[in-house]
Amino acid sequence: MYNFPVIRDMVGRINHDTFEHSSRLDTKDKKILTMLADNARVPLTQLCKQVGLSRDAVDYRIKKLEKDGVILKFFPNLNYDKLGYYIFHIFLLIDEVDQKKKKELIGFLADHQNIYSVIEYNDRWDLEIAVIAKNLIEFDDIMMDIGVRFPQIIMEKDKVEIIKRYYTHFLPPLIKSRSKERKNISFDRKEPVVLDEKDYRLLRLLSEDCRASTYKLGERLKISSDAVLYRMKKMQDNEIIRNYTILTDISKMHYQWYTFSIEMKMFDREHEHRLGEFLQEHGEIIRAAKTLGGWDLLLYIIVRDVKEFHQIVMGLKHMFASVVKNYQTWVAYKEHSFKTMPEIVGNRKPL
Repeated sequence: MYNFPVIRDMVGRINHDTFEHSSRLDTKDKKILTMLADNARVPLTQLCKQVGLSRDAVDYRIKKLEKDGVILKFFPNLNYDKLGYYIFHIFLLIDEVDQKKKKELIGFLADHQNIYSVIEYNDRWDLEIAVIAKNLIEFDDIMMDIGVRFPQIIMEKDKVEIIKRYYTHFLPPLIKSRSKERKNISFDRKEPVVLDEKDYRLLRLLSEDCRASTYKLGERLKISSDAVLYRMKKMQDNEIIRNYTILTDISKMHYQWYTFSIEMKMFDREHEHRLGEFLQEHGEIIRAAKTLGGWDLLLYIIVRDVKEFHQIVMGLKHMFASVVKNYQTWVAYKEHSFKTMPEIVGNRKPL
């Protein structure tokens, strides 16, 4: 067991209670956010050149974006597959009669060491929970524990396992003219990469603030700055760290979140290739995954309004018109918690 200080993220990317209190972003702000989303460790000097402002001006804008709650965190986008974890999504229909019990359920889920996201919807499902587990047995234990604790308010549930993620990003396309091609996620489940205690501690510190200097990180870990840099590079080479990015409050930027699920009659390699091309053209789809369960695809779409969402969905339906069997849309109301590194990760030795 590795004993790390517990980090309570307890922040979410969606909150329609604050939707009307959005922040005004100018072109410079959008450029800064876009660059930080691509590489949150980008030096201020490089940001200055790209944005066309002084170092102090860029630093001021970043701090203001944090103060205004637009930037929630700087963190490493981790590849849990490489650490030997599987990802599952649970959908719950809740009895709304007992609001106190519902609040208790949400608090329990948000605080669970295996759960890294809890999203509340206004549609077919009330809650979506993202879970990481070492295997099906552990996942089943988590499911049974939730069921035993809250049998009186969980009316219905569904679950899917993530087979393959095609793309993951954390920021909507603020700059439409971006020429940089979005990098697809390579999926190759082999033996998990073994990390030592200092690696996990470093990941935990980076999840607190990945813009921290290697010198400061080294002080916390009691190792040299060069040793920190070596460990970070090794975890990037092993694809444990996909990239360094930012967590943002999309409601503060006046965006809306839709989750779109599709059931296919069939989904072959040709369809998969066409989906990849579609994702490259539509940066509004911040996450796309192939799933095992009631649905074949899960898409997470962030747009300005329902018209923009409708255009994307119509494009998808037209592209897969001959194979789409069923689909559903869920409008997100609030993300109660998003953890950039769930407590379970590193708190026990890999199997």
